[in-house]
Formats: sequence, C-alpha cells, structure tokens
Amino acid sequence: MYASDCRYRGYILLLVLFYSLVFDLASKIDISDDVRGNQTDSNWKRFLPNSNQHGKEYTSCISVGAEIPKLYLFCDESPKDIITKINFADYGNPISGCKDNRHGNCSAPAALRVVKKNCLGKLKCELKNSDEMFGPSHCKKDIKLTVEYTCTKS
Repeated sequence: MYASDCRYRGYILLLVLFYSLVFDLASKIDISDDVRGNQTDSNWKRFLPNSNQHGKEYTSCISVGAEIPKLYLFCDESPKDIITKINFADYGNPISGCKDNRHGNCSAPAALRVVKKNCLGKLKCELKNSDEMFGPSHCKKDIKLTVEYTCTKS
C-alpha cells in the first residue's frame, strides 16, 4: 500500500507542476487587439517600465493618409527605447497633422484606447490604418491616422 501512495503523490506532484507551467506560459502571452477585440499581428516583446526608471523622454509624431495600409510606431533614438505614453491618437480627419493636434468632426472614438492597448510599453508596434482596427470614423474622404507618442530611454 505504501508504494501506491507514493505513486499517487508523484502523479499529483507532476499534475501540479504541469498546470503551473501551463498557467505561467499563458500569463506571458501578449494579446493585442483592435476595437472589435480581434487579435492583431503584434509579436514584439512588451516591456513595462519600472516605477523607478527615470530615463530621458522625447516625443515623436506620425500622420498618414488612408493609402498607407499599416502604421509602425517605434522610438527612433535607440533600439531599446520604450513607448511610454500616447499623447494623441485620431483616426478620421485630425486637424493640424502633427502640430497642435486636435480631433476633427468625424473621428473614430476608440482610436486613443486602441493605440494605447497595442503600443504602450513596447519597443515598437503595428497599427492597421483602417475602420477594422479603429471602428468607423464616419468620414467621407481624406481619412488620416495621426499618433503623437512619448518614448523613454532605457
């Protein structure tokens, strides 16, 4: 009887180790999504800044028209810099491009939330320049995606 008790405990131990391995791996999966909750192609590693990290910050801005299918955000001063803040994001007809950004009259309301979810804490990120990613903008023409973001040196 003693041998079967040991074998039973061994199986339980293996089962516990297996489940902890599976849940540990699952917690490290980065799932980025669009306004509808669909997963986007965002395989870049996520680094969340520590509260005691005090690196130099700098701002970047990019604005593209609907003819560009994807927008890539990245920090250009160093390959290790991290996107730490999304200052402005608009999909529709933002006013002023990258200076004194203001929302236009037909913007997708989820643009800022979607950009933050997909880009904050990352080295770089990819955004689809489409209604599929941000939801309908209700603009008839001249649709643009404008994002102003802050990078922190690591």
